[in-house]
Amino acid sequence: MSFKHSVRDSWLAASYAVGVSELYKKLWGRKRGIISYHNVLPLSKLPHFDTYNVDQTVEVFEKQIQFLQKHFRILPIQELGNPKAEGFFITVDDGMANNYSLLAPILDKYDISALFAVCPALVNGQYPHIWRDHLFLLLRQYQHQPIWLPFNHYREPLQVGINGETLNKLTRKLKKNVYEQQVADIYGLLKEICQKNEWSYELSDDEPLRYQFMNWSQIQDLHRRGHSIASHTMTHRVLKFLPDHEKQYELIESKKHLENQLGTSVDTIVYPYGSLAEIDESTIAIAQEAGYQLGLMNIQTHSLSHPMLALPRFAFPPIDTPAHLHAIASGYKFLFR
Repeated sequence: MSFKHSVRDSWLAASYAVGVSELYKKLWGRKRGIISYHNVLPLSKLPHFDTYNVDQTVEVFEKQIQFLQKHFRILPIQELGNPKAEGFFITVDDGMANNYSLLAPILDKYDISALFAVCPALVNGQYPHIWRDHLFLLLRQYQHQPIWLPFNHYREPLQVGINGETLNKLTRKLKKNVYEQQVADIYGLLKEICQKNEWSYELSDDEPLRYQFMNWSQIQDLHRRGHSIASHTMTHRVLKFLPDHEKQYELIESKKHLENQLGTSVDTIVYPYGSLAEIDESTIAIAQEAGYQLGLMNIQTHSLSHPMLALPRFAFPPIDTPAHLHAIASGYKFLFR
């Protein structure tokens, strides 16, 4: 931990201990918040390859839920569209198998309903993994050999490990290149990488809870049990990089597929990634035309039009420290930013 982070954590702990952060919460703190989660895994601690920092252990997740119920108010997810409702909502992105088998039972234990955002094309098996997960799994499987990648136009091989990039660093480097080049056909790029390296595109997956998706029966069961289902687009591509007709496909077709599977209207879109690097006014306009009433992002402030289609969210890091969680949920942590 850096010196800066040590000072920050000491300040948050002291503020919590003497009641300063609680006073802030009561007087000026966040009255409404949407919390985003992704994966809850049966581990004692997260593996070193949590490349995208979106995973929680079962133990930590349950402690965070207990903390929220003790110090804040968790609202039924059906109140999400009510702008006057004060409290916190739980949302879960990507629709991985762990959402059904591990995460949802904890929510049920505490009588909490949540919003689960899924990608129909991935549930249907059009692609085996979300592209960024597939990228990581490919690099992990073939990390012991020279790797040819597009950010040097496949001219020189790279090596993971000794005298080379770490697996996580290389994965993030390639993701950064995708953003710099604004790659629209990201799944095509993955196939190109496999062809250049003579790799198999299909992978044997020994971690289905983390990298495989819920099936339709499980998604329908969550809906029957009082949870809500949202669109997460069809294929989890970066919307900002797509031409309008492909944005329409991602937003409109996913809504249709979900409504057909659930037999009810789906009026919430959870934008993949959800920052201004991925969402623009064109995306918001198409979401509105598609009939969505609510749209969720992953930032706290922005200048996009139509606020109900660009609602802010925040996430908890994989910790169970009450002082730090309290500071994030109340907004006290961001007081001096």
